[in-house]
Amino acid sequence: MFSYREEQLRNSALDLTYYLAPWDKPIFRGNTAAISSILVRVEAAAARAFKAFRDWCACNEVVLVSCRLDHVQLAECSFLEAQGFRFIELNYRPTLVGLEGFFGDTEISICPAVASDEAEISGFAAQIFETGRFHVDPQVGPEIGNRRYAAWAANAFHNPRQYVLKCLMGGRIIAFFVVEQPTHSSRFWSLVGLAPGQAGKGLGKRVWHAMLAFHHREGVEEVCTSISSHNAAAHNLYVSLGFRFPAPTITLHWCPFGPVKSPAP
Repeated sequence: MFSYREEQLRNSALDLTYYLAPWDKPIFRGNTAAISSILVRVEAAAARAFKAFRDWCACNEVVLVSCRLDHVQLAECSFLEAQGFRFIELNYRPTLVGLEGFFGDTEISICPAVASDEAEISGFAAQIFETGRFHVDPQVGPEIGNRRYAAWAANAFHNPRQYVLKCLMGGRIIAFFVVEQPTHSSRFWSLVGLAPGQAGKGLGKRVWHAMLAFHHREGVEEVCTSISSHNAAAHNLYVSLGFRFPAPTITLHWCPFGPVKSPAP
């Protein structure tokens, strides 16, 4: 369920690369898709060329299409909005290079999560996120957003490209990090969060310091993550830790058949 096959539409008016996202099908009770790249060559003819993608969505009963554009792709953004896509967020990928200044916390221990932690951590993920792109999209909403975050955390226990670290205090899980390893010396934090009830206690910065110190002991030199423009608290935290923010990408959504219905419990 973690693999996908890209489709391509290329002609003199439009270049489009897209795929179905099978990992989201149980959550949305239907297919979802993503546009991974788009280039509008001839705006006047691109809408006619785009019809082939509309037909593909109809054939596959796609209920949601997402797209992330480089911040300079304003022509493509305008084109997709004319096709019914809606602006959702700016997405940032803050990066920190050099972890020498971070030290562990004697009260916080970090270790790999095990299979028996899956239900607890996915349960956390279903409760703690409020500013994700599905939560803020009025055609999707927080119920599906919560289900997707829960599935995201659960799937990380089975995805060969990811692993889960848990942060413990007093023998209890107070935070989790879904981690990817692009290179030997770099890490990408795919999904991170404090356990329910732990926010607002001054733990955030301590946990993040401890995690960066943990990676430093592993020999990691660079850490990157993903943040929505709607999450001001996360922005402030990562700035305080010294992360640098490159230019964002633009996130767009399109629901071909109208608002997505929440699946039955």
